[in-house]
Amino acid sequence: MNKPLEAIPPAKDARALFDIPPGVVYLNAASKSAIPLIALEAGRTGVRAKAQPWAIDEPARYTQADHVRALFADLIGATASDIAIHPAASYGIATAVRQFSPTASSQIILLEGQFPSNVYAWRRLAAETGADIITVPTPDDDDWTAAVLSAISERTSIAALPPVHWVDGTVLNLEKIGAALKNVDAAFVVDATQWVGVQPLDVRAIQADFVVCAAYKWLLGPYGMSLMYAAPKYQNGVPLEEHLFNKGGVASITGGLGYTDDFSEGAMRYDAGEYLNLITIPMLEASLRQINAWGPAHISARLAPITAHIADGAQTLGLKVAPAQARCPHIITLRRDGGFPAETVPKLDALGVYVSARGGHIRVSPYIFNEESDANRFLNSLESVLR
Repeated sequence: MNKPLEAIPPAKDARALFDIPPGVVYLNAASKSAIPLIALEAGRTGVRAKAQPWAIDEPARYTQADHVRALFADLIGATASDIAIHPAASYGIATAVRQFSPTASSQIILLEGQFPSNVYAWRRLAAETGADIITVPTPDDDDWTAAVLSAISERTSIAALPPVHWVDGTVLNLEKIGAALKNVDAAFVVDATQWVGVQPLDVRAIQADFVVCAAYKWLLGPYGMSLMYAAPKYQNGVPLEEHLFNKGGVASITGGLGYTDDFSEGAMRYDAGEYLNLITIPMLEASLRQINAWGPAHISARLAPITAHIADGAQTLGLKVAPAQARCPHIITLRRDGGFPAETVPKLDALGVYVSARGGHIRVSPYIFNEESDANRFLNSLESVLR
């Protein structure tokens, strides 16, 4: 395999590092990110490698996976041995669910409108164990933290939450919530798909037991990749799968057909089968190198003025947004009395301006390749469409 391309350090003009044609205003990273050119080239190299499988550098595949673990760990304050590689965030949630046996009538806390991948598995666990699902309703003042804290009690066994609500970008203070959960000896599972890579996160500061993160959004990765952090106390659990790669690896068959009962050490026991993908692992490695070179704090600082500008412009148009202290710097949702016409987003698409409709609102999520001029074009286009 070729040596990974070097990441580019922080720079004012990041658009040139992506394949975004002139005239396109892409403000939809919370839906799916554009991959950087270095990840695109890494994927092409992986495809070519499968065309001549006799030339594949097998040890390099493990090394790249180790790099992915280490680079992701750097983003969340963990170590590489704490990280498992999965095909989707739902796989990570299902893995976490398998480690818990809540008592009957204990409570599992979720948010109203939480992303389905972090809901369905908990509902099944509750049905199987007799635990109760507590769904925290959307607060009128957008203060999710206070709403969640008021829901935590001695009956709480698990809270499965995000750092930011995926529909509107309103935030939760996970440090306060994590501390309150530990005070009642409750487990904490975090779906950080809409956070890691674009905002700092420290798994020890929030006292998380599991953190899952799909790669195709703010990690700038391909589809079919997700990463999971498992706290050391949960690294002796039972994975969803038992396969060659979490039971000794290739060495167990090249040296003879032996079968071991022992899992790989650390969170690697939770790895999905065939995770050593020739295409997606190198792509994710390249993107994580780029994100680490920029740094989430730098990315966030670049995006905050853009979303603030959109907030001001939206209010000028008579639209509503969450207060600045309640929302994150990378996602902002515009609300309109009576909702937006169904054709709003398709009409924006036709103008080369790309955002999302979520929950009857317009969700805008810029990235480092966007500038204030993109925000202006979006606001002007939206005004035109609404007229």
